[in-house]
Amino acid sequence: MTDLVLRPMTPQDLGDVLALQALGYPLALQDSASAFLSRMALAPTLNLVARQGGDLRAYLVSHPWEAGSPPPVDAVLPRSAPQDCWYVHDLSVAEAARGQGLARRLLVAGRDAALGLALARSELIAVEGAAPFWRRQGWTLPAIIPPDLAAKVSGYGPSAVFMTCEDISAL
Repeated sequence: MTDLVLRPMTPQDLGDVLALQALGYPLALQDSASAFLSRMALAPTLNLVARQGGDLRAYLVSHPWEAGSPPPVDAVLPRSAPQDCWYVHDLSVAEAARGQGLARRLLVAGRDAALGLALARSELIAVEGAAPFWRRQGWTLPAIIPPDLAAKVSGYGPSAVFMTCEDISAL
């Protein structure tokens, strides 16, 4: 893609990020500007945008977090969050930019930043039928999901699936 710029997300990106989020997710799964800002403050290098010609094409929202304890939708995260896992919170690609490898490019850049923070494993909750996509990227379903974790995952909707990647360097 010509003129494509991948860079850390800034507060100036939020209007476009929120608009793209609204196109891809039902209201119950949308995060507020405050939730996005807390993730950017917690991990500036793990929240990325892809812009082309000034237009937002895609974004990745991720952060260090405590393994096995995904934060609820729209949670404002504390700056002192645990640092034992790369939690991939949201990846969204504009419809006009799909099929161009942007999701993969953002994930590789996010993975590299996570490795730079000494995070070796990753977790996410696949929503709205996205589990096959995440499986192709290298995440898998854990053999056992404790009841308390299953309860947290259910807060992301009836089709939500908890997934892990035990070695992100292999992504």
